Amino acid sequence: MDILDKFIEQAKENVESGYYNVTIKHTLDKTSLKQKILSQNFTLISEIKHASPAGEYSFDNIDVEKAAETFKQAGSDAISVVVEPKIFKGNLSNISIAKKTGLPVLFKDFVFHEKQIKTAAALGADCILLVMKVVDRLAIDINELIAKAHEHKLEVLLECYDSDEMRRAIKTDADILGINNRDLRSLHVDLNRTKEIMKFAKNKPVISESGINSRKDAEFVRACGVKGILVGTALWKTDNQLEKIRELKL
Repeated sequence: MDILDKFIEQAKENVESGYYNVTIKHTLDKTSLKQKILSQNFTLISEIKHASPAGEYSFDNIDVEKAAETFKQAGSDAISVVVEPKIFKGNLSNISIAKKTGLPVLFKDFVFHEKQIKTAAALGADCILLVMKVVDRLAIDINELIAKAHEHKLEVLLECYDSDEMRRAIKTDADILGINNRDLRSLHVDLNRTKEIMKFAKNKPVISESGINSRKDAEFVRACGVKGILVGTALWKTDNQLEKIRELKL
């Protein structure tokens, strides 16, 4: 069993525990992340993430509303919200808090069950993350998950880690593709993964995720051809989120 297997087992426990059983249904306007990405040269998605899976930091409590406003003021184009409660210490209520900014909000979790998709929609999320490696391990049809998300008016960011996953991802109806520079099996990070996989990307906007810590990193992946970046850890390890976002905002 590797680290990804542990993540998946915890995801199953989260579903079975009733974590996603929400009764609140928000009627907030949808804001398209895909259109946001396509409407500009480069997009910065800033992430609300209480803990790093690699142990780089961990916060029991953060002021999510303040962070979301800081992200917006500094020039972030969208907000990713990690909602997984055990490993990442996330909370579903943070989706509605992030939505107050008016920016597109990404529901980020290890999604494999329709209950998670329904919850994301009910909370007002605009887009949901699906991870190719997760659905592969669970032998789930990625096309069925994407269709289910679209039924609930959610866009899909489909995350890939290698060329085979990217080749399959471009054939799906996913709205946006992501390249994760972090190996979910070992948590090792390598930005060259974006460069390698972009050779096989076409027809859809692509963002680079994980390991982007500086302006130099952002410029590197942009030169590889991606349309944006998703940044989490760098924002939570810095003493000044405002300055860090402005540094990464190309």
